[in-house]
Amino acid sequence: MPTSPASQYATDRNLRARQRLWERQDPAFDVVAWTLELAGISQGVRVLDVGCGNGRYLEAMGSLGAEAVGCDLSLGMLNAGTGRAVAAADATALPFRAGQFDVVLAAHMLYHVADRTAAALEFRRVLVDGGRCVAVANGAGHLASLRAAVQDAAAPFQPGWSWVDRLGEVFSLENGRDQLSVAFHAVRCVRPDMAGRAVVTDPDVIARYVASVGDIYGQELAGSWDRLVEEVRAKATEVIIREGSFVVEGDVGAFVCS
Repeated sequence: MPTSPASQYATDRNLRARQRLWERQDPAFDVVAWTLELAGISQGVRVLDVGCGNGRYLEAMGSLGAEAVGCDLSLGMLNAGTGRAVAAADATALPFRAGQFDVVLAAHMLYHVADRTAAALEFRRVLVDGGRCVAVANGAGHLASLRAAVQDAAAPFQPGWSWVDRLGEVFSLENGRDQLSVAFHAVRCVRPDMAGRAVVTDPDVIARYVASVGDIYGQELAGSWDRLVEEVRAKATEVIIREGSFVVEGDVGAFVCS
């Protein structure tokens, strides 16, 4: 069973809210292009994008001439995608034959999978001998400034509450290597020379990001998550007026497995 509620990905609305934050980066960092270069995606390479979401990686791979197929457990996400080849599938039971792909991508999705051992073994099974799996994840520093702002906003009605990254506890750059090593002989953690840094001048972008995770974390609060969102919007507005922008640091990287 996934670690996020079904409502989280019934459509791509929540995902799009988070994607919009990272469209505002200075200096620019394109995590999709970085990942595809790391994976060696080029003309004719057969790729399976597991947890393809609304298809951003698929679209980019199509422009490179790769033979890319995407799968996702959420029909809502697939329906919101680019229309490229997709299938509804569970990462722990992939409906593809052994050795069908040169590359498997698993971008920001393994923390949604309850049985990550089974998923890693499936990734290995569908790869050709010598194939490569690239699993993108976040590190401990991801969203640090945003987390601090959320906790400050919650303090008046729930003192001491911490916005703990429940998904990062499951799978992150700090703990993912051993989980993938059950299926792959070599697992290398790679971080970009310059990770993403979102520079936001619209407080609604911050508020919508926080709203997008309400069904994951809202049960932890005694108060309303909607109230928290409005408090965060107000704090982000104050920062933007005072400093010109609200900066959110990213901490992203990938495991390259073979």
